[in-house]
Order: sequence, then structure tokens, then C-alpha cells
Amino acid sequence: MAYGVVRKDNLAGTYDGTKLVSLKYFVGTDEAAIENGMVVRLDGHVSGQREVYKAVTPAANTPLSEVALVASPELIYDERLKNLDDFINEEGKIATGYILDAPGQTFAVTSTVLSGSNIAVGDYVELQADTKLKVVPKTTGVTSGSTKVGVIDAIENTGRYTYYVIRVQ
Repeated sequence: MAYGVVRKDNLAGTYDGTKLVSLKYFVGTDEAAIENGMVVRLDGHVSGQREVYKAVTPAANTPLSEVALVASPELIYDERLKNLDDFINEEGKIATGYILDAPGQTFAVTSTVLSGSNIAVGDYVELQADTKLKVVPKTTGVTSGSTKVGVIDAIENTGRYTYYVIRVQ
């Protein structure tokens, strides 16, 4: 199975440590695996951990100040797996997240972590009640009651992957 791939083009967390977080993803009370390129809502700290946030599925109207893009370094220990899309943040492991509340940030993801079809430059990217970002055509606009994350700035084919570049607004 191919997992999401993320490219950290210009994220605030690369130069501002307050925008970079360590997290564990939870579904209910259980720790769960999560793909790079998905988004989570930060829900306080993991019990007994002062630097690790509890990450949960966001609601469509979650403020961007509470949202983090999952973008851990791809460390693959199985020598038979050699591609970025072989990597997943395993259940119970600490992942890296970038808070998306600073306008102008850019990042790129593969389509496996996006919800939407016929994605085009200029389309809007918004939150939904899921860890996948939702892409809506610019002709329909952002869905009422959901948080706008940004816009599709470019679509880039780089060898094996097609990246959808998102500029945070």
C-alpha cells in the first residue's frame, strides 16, 4: 500500500521551534498509525509527557492554531522498502508535526492524503472531519462551517510522485 508523502517546502516549524511539535495520534483512547501529509488537532499533552501532544482527528471548523501537519522524517527500517510512500508513522511512535497557523507557509503532498477529485491550481484546501485535507473547486468556494487552510499553488511531477503544493492562507 502506498502511503502519503509530504514535502516541507516552507513551513514555519523549520525555523521557528514554537511551530514544531512532537505528537502521538489517537483514535478514541487508542494510539494509532498515521500517514505523513495528514492533519491532526492538538488536544493537550499525552498523559505523563510534557513535550508530546495528543493528536486527534480535527473537526471541519477546528482553528488553524490547533492544527498540525504530520511530517516526520522518513526512517524505514525494512531494507526491502525503499520508497518514501512505504513510510507510515507507526502506532505508539512519536511523530513530528508542523503547526499551520502562519499564512504564507507552503508544503506539498501526494494525492493519497487529499480528499477531492479533478484537483486544479487555484482550488481551495479546507479541513473536514477527517485527517485528510479536502480540496474544493474555487468555483464553489470554501464549504460553510469549515476552516480554510489555503489554496493549491502548483501541481508538480517529480519523477515518481505528483505533488500538490499548498500555500497556507
